[in-house]
Amino acid sequence: MGKMKKMLSLLCTAALTAAGFAGCSGEDKESGKKNDGKFTVSVEDIAEDMGAGWNLGNTLEASSGGNPSETVWGNPEASQEIIDMVADAGFNTIRVPVSYLNKIDDDNGYKIDEAWLERVEEVVNYCYERDLYVIINIHGDGYNSVDGGWLLVNGDDQETINKKYEAVWKQIAEHFADYDEHLIFESMNEVFNGEYADPIPEQYENLNTYNQIFVDTVRATGSNNTHRWLMVPGWNTNIDYTCGDYGFVMPTDENNSADEGRMLLSVHCYDPWDYCGQESIKTYLWGAKGDQIVSETGVTDKTLAEWGEEDYLEGQFQKLKTQFVDKGIPVVIGEYGCIDKTSAHSQLTGYIAQNRVYYNGFLAGTAASMGIIPVYWDNGYNGEYGFGLFNRKTLEQTQPEIISTIVNAVKNKNPQEGAGVMVNVASDKKSEAHAYIGIQTNVYTFRNAYDDATYGMDSEWFNTLIKWEDTDGDGKDDIVDTGAVFEDAAITGNGTYTVGVSGYDFSQDSEALNMLFISSDIPYSNSVGISDVKLYCDDKEYSIDKPVVMADASGNLYIEIVNIYNTDLAALDYEMPTDSFKVTFTVNGASSVIG
Repeated sequence: MGKMKKMLSLLCTAALTAAGFAGCSGEDKESGKKNDGKFTVSVEDIAEDMGAGWNLGNTLEASSGGNPSETVWGNPEASQEIIDMVADAGFNTIRVPVSYLNKIDDDNGYKIDEAWLERVEEVVNYCYERDLYVIINIHGDGYNSVDGGWLLVNGDDQETINKKYEAVWKQIAEHFADYDEHLIFESMNEVFNGEYADPIPEQYENLNTYNQIFVDTVRATGSNNTHRWLMVPGWNTNIDYTCGDYGFVMPTDENNSADEGRMLLSVHCYDPWDYCGQESIKTYLWGAKGDQIVSETGVTDKTLAEWGEEDYLEGQFQKLKTQFVDKGIPVVIGEYGCIDKTSAHSQLTGYIAQNRVYYNGFLAGTAASMGIIPVYWDNGYNGEYGFGLFNRKTLEQTQPEIISTIVNAVKNKNPQEGAGVMVNVASDKKSEAHAYIGIQTNVYTFRNAYDDATYGMDSEWFNTLIKWEDTDGDGKDDIVDTGAVFEDAAITGNGTYTVGVSGYDFSQDSEALNMLFISSDIPYSNSVGISDVKLYCDDKEYSIDKPVVMADASGNLYIEIVNIYNTDLAALDYEMPTDSFKVTFTVNGASSVIG
């Protein structure tokens, strides 16, 4: 993923499992490494031992202009204190995404900058101090969208890419060869051609080649690398493109010295994307918990994800279990999570937060119940649309309910661990809300909705009735202020309100409207009623028998009066006015959102 956790004892005896952590005897006290080559965790035990995982995201993979830099995306440098915080919360595995990019000297045998590799080792050692599993990879180097990206399946010179990839992994493997199997290598991250479409077979073959080079190169470096666990992904780490008939081939591992497999499959899961990752607050409820919230609060069911509910996730993970886990290839969901959309509805912040707890617990618990290892994606950002679970600067948990639910869901293999979790999120009712008239004629004289990104409330044009005209004769239309005046309404409670636009002869250049509507910053709820809607064209009154009242893209109340693009909206017979449009409407149930 691009830019844009129960207490572990420090006692070595607490780290022993049936498969057997090597204990203190294998630790190099001077360097902090664990060097006991006898440590081998079995296929049967690896998922249980790795437990719940967490990503140190947007840190060592952060970059600017092709230059990796730990703090360039706003996070502090990784530290022992941050890792301690995560370990104390109950996470057993930490994934450390790493970008190399310009840290690789193409003119010097693809040599990795020594200081950068040593910094990666420092962070690995932070994790070893807490007896954690730690995953390192080559991360942003495989992105078409990143400056300096080179591990590209759609690159023209695959021979050079393969040579560079082999050289880079050889250096990484040699540097960490003496670390025991708590350190896991992941070949790459979300590698694809940058197009969200079915894989191109020839390019998928390139990806399979990268994975085989990775395995062969690491094994050839000897020491603990001969039996180290290695992770490989399919196309864009997508479950369907890995499990389906699209061309994924698991690499062979003939030089593995263990008496059983040492390969892990890497996938990511942000499904359904409109709920989990899309930075829009229209869809902020999911699954059975979302259905329950709709029933309890009366909020529109249009806020629910339209696909990807519990049965979908179960089906996706069952495919992974059948095709890989059951065949001795454990699966790691290297990234999952859902962004913070608690700002979507001021009166439902607690409910939305609870739904987020439920989703993460369901995914993690379902995965664990099928022997799959879930590793939460934390990008370090806390706030609207953030994935953060911790404040890395103050060393505090920001989402304790999500953290404890994930940890317990994995421990207990219980998808319903978060179903009854309550989240107290402070939220105040608005003292007043606002309603704004919106209009568009059939020659595009207009005022857009208040939340429109280009012409809305935050723009210089919002209080302007705009008309497009070629004012200077250059053949290009310019924005013209028609001089009209808007009347908007401050909603303070139940009552009848008026919005309108006046001071312009609409009949002179337009025969009809494309759109006439009322937008607002009132959170949409079924408990808020709109009635007695009347339209006035100049002084002529038109009653709107069945106004369309709905949630807009931001989850706020929206009233459609005319919309030629909405075929379900009854046509309105009216005359274009010479001076003004005015709409009156009555609000009931305002106390549910205003107080």
